[in-house]
Amino acid sequence: MTTISWIARSAAMAVLAAGLGHAQATNVNLALTGTVANGSYFSQTIGNTHYDQWLLSLDGLDSGNAIMISQGDTVTATVTLDHSFTIPASVDLTGFSFILQGSAFPAVNTGTTGTISFSNAGIAGLSSSNTPTTTSSQLVSGADFFPPNNGPITFDKVVSTFTVDTLSPSATVDRAMLEYTLFSPAVPEPTTYAMMLLGLAALGTMTRRRKVAAL
Repeated sequence: MTTISWIARSAAMAVLAAGLGHAQATNVNLALTGTVANGSYFSQTIGNTHYDQWLLSLDGLDSGNAIMISQGDTVTATVTLDHSFTIPASVDLTGFSFILQGSAFPAVNTGTTGTISFSNAGIAGLSSSNTPTTTSSQLVSGADFFPPNNGPITFDKVVSTFTVDTLSPSATVDRAMLEYTLFSPAVPEPTTYAMMLLGLAALGTMTRRRKVAAL
């Protein structure tokens, strides 16, 4: 076999392998559940923004039920809660995410695009096509709800459907979570309020003294 023929054959095999790799993209369906009482709340202020967050670990995906996900796969995760839950209204916007992680997830960048939809007692509610969501060391399908859609969201089921656009190499996932974050302008700490009150009191005293001196 000549060198040129070997190169041509290698190129053809590479193209075939790439085609097979694309054809192997699969639809992954996840049926998960969540117990609302197990959710955790966090609150923090960074700069001029205050964040109120809620995180709920889901059942149905663990080390015994781990799955492999590859770039190009489409994931449909149906999450059913034990009872209705309400995401409070936000001031600026509400961020909602469905998250997949793994104990051995590679430290690589990932990206997804898809949709998130809510329902309560079988009645369809708010839904959104999420913009491309990028992160690292996990898969996240997220959506942001700005006014007028950043009001309370009540649901007992959420469906997240997304395509994995960026993930190399493939990753094993064995944990799933729901998360929301409420964004609002930062509220001064109690000590800051106290200093503000002291400053206002001092200003009032100075003003009164000036008025007395003027008399």
